[in-house]
Amino acid sequence: MEHCTPDCCEVRRAVPECECDFALRLSMGGLLRLGQEASTRHCTLLGITEERYRETHTAFLLAKLCAQVYRVIPAGAELTLSTRPAAPAKAVYHRYTTLTLEDGQPAAAVDARWVLVDTETKRILRRAPEALGLPFTNPSVPELPILIPKPGEEPLPLGEETVRYSRCDQNRHLNNTRYADFACDAVGMENLPQDRYLAEMQIGYLAECRPGEVLSIQTSGLGDSRFVRGVDDAGKPRFEAALYFGETPV
Repeated sequence: MEHCTPDCCEVRRAVPECECDFALRLSMGGLLRLGQEASTRHCTLLGITEERYRETHTAFLLAKLCAQVYRVIPAGAELTLSTRPAAPAKAVYHRYTTLTLEDGQPAAAVDARWVLVDTETKRILRRAPEALGLPFTNPSVPELPILIPKPGEEPLPLGEETVRYSRCDQNRHLNNTRYADFACDAVGMENLPQDRYLAEMQIGYLAECRPGEVLSIQTSGLGDSRFVRGVDDAGKPRFEAALYFGETPV
């Protein structure tokens, strides 16, 4: 089932087991990948295809996001994803996506803020090329908090992550959902028992990560909140993330 207008697109998806964690709950990275699939499908149905991006040498880059999870989403569950874009505010394109279970109750939401860039000059575009044909006119969509707090203590190095083939997308850089995987891996399985779940994640995307680059992963915090940062070999932060945990809903 698909329903699409310029203001909203609804798609139905079953939760694949391969996107779930050891407790067969949809992982945060998996949630973001389903949301990204829905938003990409929306653009495709409106004629905003890879061919059009290439012709206008443009690409959308994610600047920051907040994802909130209200209920456990199990493997095999049928989801309705509803994604709504807003008209650009200055250079920022705001998109809000909800994930709803079969009983009609919201299970999660993602607030993503994108920027459009010229792939040749690498500059952010304040106005989209007419040939790109963006039809987004919503004056606004719902918002979630996106304010990653600075850690109270200096994050400690945890390990390294390398940008490899399987983690990159068509823009030849680290796919934005993989940063969520890095952040969750930094927490460790021992800190994610079955009676706890990741209720919220905020990510700030500070710079692109290209194939072959190595990120030093740093983390701080205990209990129900964690801060994770990825730093390149020059000491420059490439991403920051805040994670908040809660008791698994019944």
